[in-house]
Amino acid sequence: MAMILSAQTVNSQGEGTISSLKPVVQLEQISRIYGSGEAMVKACDRISLTIHRGEYCAIMGESGSGKTTLMNIIGCLDRPSHGRYRLDSVDVSHLGKNRLARIRNRQIGFVFQRYELLNNLTALENVILPMMYLGVGRRQRQRLATAALQRMGLGQRLDKRPTQLSGGQQQRVAIARAIVNRPLLLLADEPTGALDTHSAEAVMAIFDELHTNGMTIVMVTHSHDVACYSKRIIQVSDGRIVNDHLSPQEM
Repeated sequence: MAMILSAQTVNSQGEGTISSLKPVVQLEQISRIYGSGEAMVKACDRISLTIHRGEYCAIMGESGSGKTTLMNIIGCLDRPSHGRYRLDSVDVSHLGKNRLARIRNRQIGFVFQRYELLNNLTALENVILPMMYLGVGRRQRQRLATAALQRMGLGQRLDKRPTQLSGGQQQRVAIARAIVNRPLLLLADEPTGALDTHSAEAVMAIFDELHTNGMTIVMVTHSHDVACYSKRIIQVSDGRIVNDHLSPQEM
């Protein structure tokens, strides 16, 4: 697979440490509460977490653990009830919907379990879409989207619609769409959940290459096997972080 470029670069000589790099995600005593009274649920309960530029983290937890709510807050899809969230040093905790939408489109790339591609658009058109919201010129959109799909090994599938692609190919289109704007942060929600073993391994190899080239990645999964592809595993239970440690491959 060809080299995948990203907006960030990590010191290839290994100088310095992750902790010396700039924080991308800073959560301070974040809580997310739904309902009230006896129906009140604390989906996140006073979570503090820092993720630095170039890190590759997996957030693990069973269904109902709070991991998806945590990802939604990190991805500016939801706002905390209490606490502070700084994304690249900007406090986004209580911004309005329009400003959050702009931040999501400019700084965050999303990869979902079910791809979330538009079936009436080709692979190329799906990847072009985020750039249209940023006002990128037509020729540049075409060039960047084509290059992103070629890096995913889909140079011969540009004109195919999602229904004409396998699950693994659809997920690679989704990854190309997520990185085409060179985001600050890539979020992946159960990215292999709908894939067979071979396709899942191919997708995780792409994430590994993106990380190697400096992309900051946060992946949400319930699978320990998938989480072990990352470099750092953050385990969530009952809305709290209960463990935060290096991936076994890093020990």
